[in-house]
Amino acid sequence: MSRLSLVIAFAAVASISAVPAHASKWVDDIIFGKCAEAMNKEYLKAGKQLLLSKKNETCNCVVKEMNNHKSIDEAKNFCIK
Repeated sequence: MSRLSLVIAFAAVASISAVPAHASKWVDDIIFGKCAEAMNKEYLKAGKQLLLSKKNETCNCVVKEMNNHKSIDEAKNFCIK
């Protein structure tokens, strides 16, 4: 899932900048959406079916790890098992 890093990059830039607390949910939604989009593309390209539960588990993990100040690559490596 090499594209996961690239697709989440936009969201990472948004999360690095100082945002008001009420905007945090908005940033989380962007990160999750970009993660889900990347996973959909990768699974489609591989000809595999992506289960909704797997997508939710992985992308929620990426959001959580990025909120814990992990880099995109660190979050991806931690969450993709």
